Amino acid sequence: MFTPARYIVIDDNADELKQLADSLQEIGAPFLALHYDEAVGIVEKHLRGVRLLFLDLHLTRGAEASDNIAPAAGVIISMLENGISPTAGPYIIILWTKHKRQKEAFESYIMDNLDPAKRPIAVLSLDKNEYMGGRKGDKLTADVGKVIETDPRLRALLDWETEVLKAAGSTLSEIGGLVADKDRTAAGFSKRLDEILSLLAHEAVGKNNAKNDPYSAVNAALMPILSDRIANQRVSPESNAIWKAAATKINKVPTLSLEDAAKLNSMLHLAKASSEELTPGAWGAVTLLPDAELAEDVMMRRFALPAGPMSAGTFCLTEEADQVSAKLCVLRVGASCDYAQSRKGPVPFVLGAIVRADAPRKDGFLPMAEFATPALMVDGFETPVKMIFNTHLQITLVPADFDGWEPLCRLRESLLMQITTHGARHATRPAIISFRPPQA
Repeated sequence: MFTPARYIVIDDNADELKQLADSLQEIGAPFLALHYDEAVGIVEKHLRGVRLLFLDLHLTRGAEASDNIAPAAGVIISMLENGISPTAGPYIIILWTKHKRQKEAFESYIMDNLDPAKRPIAVLSLDKNEYMGGRKGDKLTADVGKVIETDPRLRALLDWETEVLKAAGSTLSEIGGLVADKDRTAAGFSKRLDEILSLLAHEAVGKNNAKNDPYSAVNAALMPILSDRIANQRVSPESNAIWKAAATKINKVPTLSLEDAAKLNSMLHLAKASSEELTPGAWGAVTLLPDAELAEDVMMRRFALPAGPMSAGTFCLTEEADQVSAKLCVLRVGASCDYAQSRKGPVPFVLGAIVRADAPRKDGFLPMAEFATPALMVDGFETPVKMIFNTHLQITLVPADFDGWEPLCRLRESLLMQITTHGARHATRPAIISFRPPQA
């Protein structure tokens, strides 16, 4: 119910912590103040969603007297290793310190010794003496803005998250707005919201699916509204200025390596099995065929083709090393409404192969029924790969057939719809009988 704190202040001096917290409170910032106790540390789970971490450099006694940054930084690294979640998004450290000269040494140490997945995207600093005593909230706001503006990319990321939260709030407000004035009573409001949420769930995915998973059902109804609000809500002139300063290479974007392109494509089009609860029957799931399914009798029964020659024949790979390293997989396809409503019956899959992204192929022989994805980075493969799906090789399986299979990843909707549309277009292409004279 409660989201992790985005703004966190940590200090071992309770008086200084209070004065800094008072400055943040004065400007209405949603923050969490944590008093660091050398004997017990802090409750590290509070760092799970941090964006701005205001941090005293010297959290242990005696550290300030030493020019050796390692002891002070070591305490902080331990705290970050245990508290930062690599999947929670980027964060920035703003050092509260009376020793600004040590900032560069601290930054170098932390970047060398902290797990790369948990490193801050920037280490900035402010002199805490300037915010002690009196009402310093406005000064703090201005100064934090100034230090973050040293890299507009940082400010742009924070601005984007703010816009998303604003859009989510507007969506919730729209739901609440459906409750009539006469129902806005202690008892009536909750009852009416129940009816609205139930109606949304029912119409989104049907009664049975909504009962089994009401969150996903309501989410299916609200996501298009949220997405539309994010894309079309009014953006302030200040926000426009932030983004113009952050993205300055649009007219001359850098040339990408294959690996960099694969990473970007994966961010856009791939969901990892490690990041969500994924089953082989989930819409868009990609699953490597288990060894038992590659047996010749099984492959002949399902596809009328043996597995062995497929790399060279069906998928047109020319190099023997690529033919050997290619992995056969299946992609769960089908109509999105059938999946959303858990339609009973056989589940459709398309056969594919995961191959090295730059593997040479017999270009003149590529089947019209195939679709090749852009380069991707996929867990379990050391180099960029692409997935080649032959939509002609489509089969249906019942859940018992794929029970126990381990899905590799899931293709997001835009790429999945391209593949299914390509397959539908190929399967329904018209043909006519015609005669032509010999070529001159």
